[in-house]
Amino acid sequence: MHWGCENRLTGSLSRPVVKGLAYKLVISLALGGIFAWLAARGGVPLLPPLALLKDVSWGFVAAYGVCYALGHLVRALRWRHLIAPSQRMSVRQVLPVNFVGFFAIFIFPLRLGEFARPLVCRARHNIPITVGLGTVFVERVVDGLIASSMVVWALSALPRQVTDDPIALAMPFYAWTAAGAFSVAFCLMGIFLWQKPLAERMLRLVFGAFSASLADLIGDKLEKLSSGLRSLADWRLSLPFWLESLAYWGLQGAGIWLLARGCGLGLSAGQAAALLGILSLGILLPAGPGLFGNFQLAVVATLHLYVPLHLVAGAGSVFTFLLYVIQAAIIVLAGVIPLYVLRIPLSGLLRAGNTPVQRHEGNAPASF
Repeated sequence: MHWGCENRLTGSLSRPVVKGLAYKLVISLALGGIFAWLAARGGVPLLPPLALLKDVSWGFVAAYGVCYALGHLVRALRWRHLIAPSQRMSVRQVLPVNFVGFFAIFIFPLRLGEFARPLVCRARHNIPITVGLGTVFVERVVDGLIASSMVVWALSALPRQVTDDPIALAMPFYAWTAAGAFSVAFCLMGIFLWQKPLAERMLRLVFGAFSASLADLIGDKLEKLSSGLRSLADWRLSLPFWLESLAYWGLQGAGIWLLARGCGLGLSAGQAAALLGILSLGILLPAGPGLFGNFQLAVVATLHLYVPLHLVAGAGSVFTFLLYVIQAAIIVLAGVIPLYVLRIPLSGLLRAGNTPVQRHEGNAPASF
C-alpha cells in the first residue's frame, strides 16, 4: 500500500471536536502547571542559568542525541512484530505510522495521542482499531514492566541520598504499585492468550451477573483486542520483539548516562537506569501537551534520590533541560516529516485523537 492521497485526513475541525479539545486542554494545562510547579519547588529551575551551559561537554550531549534517535527508531521498528499476526508490514510502512503515533502522544493533552496510531493504521492499512489498540496495550504493559522493574531494583540495591523532597520519598511506593499493576496486566494477557476458555468464563461470571448482552459485547471487543496480543504466543515474533525492546531500553539508558556525564552529574549506570525508569513511569501520568511538567518532575525527583543537593539546582537543571529539549526535538521532527509524506493535516490528527473509536469500527477504512 502506498502513501497516496486516498483516505486523507481532510476537513476542518467541527465545533464539538474543538469544544472537547478545549476542555481537555484546560485540564491538561492545569495538571502540567501543577507538575511543573512541584518540579521548580524541588529546587530545579525550568530554564537553567545560561552561565552553566559553558561547563557542558557538548560531545556527550551529541552522543545522547544519537542514542535517543536510535532508540526511537528501534521503538518504532519493534511494532512490526506485534502487528504481524494481522498484517505483515514493511519498514517503509511501519516507521511513518509509529513516528506519527509517538508525535501525537507527545503533543496531545492527557495522552489522547495513544488513539492516533490505531486510527492511522485503520485508515491507511485497513487494520481494525481494536487490533491496533491491542498492540499498543502490549507495548505499554511490556515497557511498564521493564521500567518498574528497573526502578524497584534501583531503589532496593543502590544507595540513596538523604532527602526531604516529598516526591522523592514517595517514589518507592509509586514504583512498587506500578510494578504490581503491570505484573497483573502481564499475567492477564497470558491468561487470555493461553487459557482463553477460562478468561471467557471469568468474563461471563463478572459481567453476566449484570447483563448477558453486556458480557457478549465486552467479549466481542476483547476477542478483537486479543488479535493484537497474538504475537506474544509465537516465539518467532515475541523473541525479536523482546530483544528489540531490551535494545531500545539499553540505548535510552546509555544515552542518559552519557548526558549526565556531559552535564557534570556523573550518574552510575544503575542510577541512569533508575532515572530512565522513573521518567518512563512519570510521563505515563496524564498531563499537558509535550508531557511538560510531569517530565521535569520525574527527573527532579530522581536527582534528589541520587545526586548531592548542591548539584541538583545547578548541573541538574542543565541536565533536565537538555534531556527534555533533545527528546522533544527528535519526537517532533520524526513525527512532522511523515505527516507531510502521508499528507495528513494536523487538524485531521487532532480530530482523530478526539474521536470515539467506535465510530471507525466498520468494514470500510476509516475516513481521514
